Amino acid sequence: MNRRRFMQRVGEGSVALLSAWGEAATLEFKKTYSLRCLGNVQGPRYLDGRTANGTVGLVARLVKPFSGTKWQLLNAGNGAVAFRCLGDVEGPRWLDGRTADGSVGLAPNTRPPFTGTRWQIIEVNGGVTLKCLGAIEGPRWLDGRTGSASVGLAQTTAPPFTGTRWELALYPHCIDEPCSLP
Repeated sequence: MNRRRFMQRVGEGSVALLSAWGEAATLEFKKTYSLRCLGNVQGPRYLDGRTANGTVGLVARLVKPFSGTKWQLLNAGNGAVAFRCLGDVEGPRWLDGRTADGSVGLAPNTRPPFTGTRWQIIEVNGGVTLKCLGAIEGPRWLDGRTGSASVGLAQTTAPPFTGTRWELALYPHCIDEPCSLP
C-alpha cells in the first residue's frame, strides 16, 4: 500500500494493513488491539501498559492480571494514531515515546508536552513498525526488548533492533484464559 493510500484510509477512520498471515486486515479506530512484538529473541512479547505507575513492559500472555495489554487505537490527526491503554487501574493511559532519552511510558494525556503520544504505523514485511512522532529529536522506533521484557525506542529498525516489528491484532475475548492466537 503506498503512503498516499495509507493516509487516505487513516482519514476515513481505518488503517488497512496486511496481517502476518498475508491476508488484508483493516485496523479500525476506537477498536481494542493487542500489540505483539515480533523480535527474534525469546521472551515475553505483548505490550503491557501499567497504569498504576505509568510504565510499560512486555508480558508473556494475554491473561489477568495483565489488563494493560488492551490498547484502543485512536485517530490523532494528520495521519498519526494514538494508543490508549485500557488497563483496570486508574492512572496515565497514553503510549508515550520519549525521544529525548529513548524511553517509553504512559502519559496522562496527548497534549503538549506529551508529543510522543502520536505514532505513525508503517507496514513492513510480516508486520508493522511504530514510529514515534515526538517533537524532540532522538530515537523513534518502538522496540520490544523481549530478552528483558522491557520496551524502549530504537534509533533504527535495522539489526540489532529486531524488536521493532509488531503485530496488531483485535483483542481476543479470552482475557481470563490463555489465548490461542493464530
